[in-house]
Amino acid sequence: MKLIDSKSAMSQFVVVKSDRDIPAIVERAQSSERKRALQMLHTSYEAELHTMVNVICRGSYAVPHRHWIENSDGTITKKGESFLALEGEGRLLLLNDAGHIERVIALNGTEHTMAWIPAGVWHSIVSTSPYLVVFENKTGPWKENEDKLFHPAFPPENDSNAEKIVREWEMVPVS
Repeated sequence: MKLIDSKSAMSQFVVVKSDRDIPAIVERAQSSERKRALQMLHTSYEAELHTMVNVICRGSYAVPHRHWIENSDGTITKKGESFLALEGEGRLLLLNDAGHIERVIALNGTEHTMAWIPAGVWHSIVSTSPYLVVFENKTGPWKENEDKLFHPAFPPENDSNAEKIVREWEMVPVS
């Protein structure tokens, strides 16, 4: 068994961020066309665990998706995902196969709400405050066409109907 030299691994791979870094991520999100910004804490797309700080501004549209993909070679990629609210407020929407909202979870940075989404569950997230900051974990690695499947009942991000959908989702009651 080959062991990794822990001293070189620590200096090479450990990423440290604090709440002092959040304002810069918020600023990136606010100036972004997507109204979102992601700060990776993992060191590469190939990492086994993806750990991120994600800022979602009010009005940002994340197409409902799930992490359960049938790949072209017949294999299936399944990934769970977790969120921990750090700042702001938002909604985590869980949808069924028809695209109807089944459950709405309030995310609250003051209460540090946590949520786990199993592989295969359709979901999206919206901010109900000027911005929502979440700590997010998901299993890796990330491969562009093998990470998530977008729900076919919803328009892509740049579609003009997306703004109306987000406004409705921001108002949906917590269930």
